[in-house]
Amino acid sequence: MSSGLSKQQFIGEISPSTTVDIIDAKTSEPKVERVLRWFEKKESNLVGEKVLDNIKIEQLQHLFEISPDNPMYDCYPVETSEQIEYFQKLLNFQLDPQSYEYFVECDAVSNMI
Repeated sequence: MSSGLSKQQFIGEISPSTTVDIIDAKTSEPKVERVLRWFEKKESNLVGEKVLDNIKIEQLQHLFEISPDNPMYDCYPVETSEQIEYFQKLLNFQLDPQSYEYFVECDAVSNMI
């Protein structure tokens, strides 16, 4: 399932249609979802992704040793054995760090159907 995008093309490129401009009325925070994405090590092509809909920001902040006041809108590489084991258990999915690079990323959630 390759999208044809390289890791460099996929990470960091934001178009006006993907900006975070949808706000949660309760918290005044942008509505976002966290996604685990993985890329080929050799070609850097996007291989797959899984939405992390069953994880709280506080859990991610602890796992990545991020300050509680950081909303984690950036891209975070999954590198440590603790991180790898955590996502394998959370997703019931075997990660292959020998073949792929894994990242936790943040996407804007649209209310459009």
